[in-house]
Amino acid sequence: MFLVQRRLFCILPFYKSTIHLSSYEPCSRFSFSTGKDQSSDHKSNFTVVDPLQSCELSSEKPAKAAKCHTRDTKSSSSSLSIEFFKQSGWSDAQVMKLMQRQPGFLCANVETVLKPRLRSLQDMGFSDTEIVQLVSSCPSVLCLRDIQPRINFWRSLLGSNERLINASRRNMFLLTCNLARKIEPNISLLRECGISEQHIAQMAATLPRFFCQTEKFIKEAIEYVEELGVSRGCKMFPRALEAIATQSRSKFDVTFATLMSFGWSHPDCVAAFRNHPRIWNFSKKNISDKIAFLMKEAGCELTYITGRPMLLAYSLEKRLRPRYEVMNFLDQNKLLDGGHSLLTYMMLSEEKFRKKFLFLLRKEKFIAQYDSYVVAVQGKHDVVAEN
Repeated sequence: MFLVQRRLFCILPFYKSTIHLSSYEPCSRFSFSTGKDQSSDHKSNFTVVDPLQSCELSSEKPAKAAKCHTRDTKSSSSSLSIEFFKQSGWSDAQVMKLMQRQPGFLCANVETVLKPRLRSLQDMGFSDTEIVQLVSSCPSVLCLRDIQPRINFWRSLLGSNERLINASRRNMFLLTCNLARKIEPNISLLRECGISEQHIAQMAATLPRFFCQTEKFIKEAIEYVEELGVSRGCKMFPRALEAIATQSRSKFDVTFATLMSFGWSHPDCVAAFRNHPRIWNFSKKNISDKIAFLMKEAGCELTYITGRPMLLAYSLEKRLRPRYEVMNFLDQNKLLDGGHSLLTYMMLSEEKFRKKFLFLLRKEKFIAQYDSYVVAVQGKHDVVAEN
């Protein structure tokens, strides 16, 4: 009987539980790192519970949240916390998501914890909307007593509240990572490599987790970039460093192997990396499909591609194939006034390509071909006024 009661209690808790990764140490996917980023998508089951009333919550720390709920049933601190956020401009959905990610806020004292810390963000120049965005992306900002120097540091580097919020969305641990022990030493290493303040700020905005790596990881990544022949003074050095830091060593080597499987020599691969490290961000299939298209459909010789590796940096479906089909169609219909190399028209901006070549399809009433290109590039039909 006792066993049955225990089972019934587990089936009917105050909160429907979901699995939660309660602690996380940011680490790199690169082989120099001692760990690997892990994340899992899961569906949360929400149920309306009293005293939360209209706000549906899912406890991601079942034991802790249940204990918190029991302790605060009489004082209704849960209701007070939720009501406080609502009165501060949060929607039900935003409050629900926040409590799911940080269930400890259900137990937090409104007057001594939540209210003063939200007010401190207001005093630092964040609007109510920006506060919702910042706390939603990084709930821990309300758990830190020294958040002001952290925010001032990153805002000074990034240049605005908006860029700080966007960076924290990309890496929720950006504001919690230790400045003195990790962030500042890593930035000093980048400066020693000759990377400008402007590019460091750009890296922080687009790749914030890079700055949260260990100093050892950063040093080894720098050394590996140099081994591949990209010197610190080269303008592509920051791009090469980003390419290495955002993937595992095994994936990095797969790109070399993929290129060589099509006949590229190792020097060809190294040269491509030095000038266009962005290629290493693409998957094996992505690179293989582009090379196959260029050789089999566009008729390019291998030497043409190895000598122009920037072609592999373009999208197959939105640039390489649709532009080639337009030019091939124009050539077959004798609408071109001379030879045009594939690289030349691939490098044109979209506006220039339309003005120089695509308008010919419209002019000659090849509407189906015109629409086919526009849909491939934009995903929708273009509205062009008839003359």
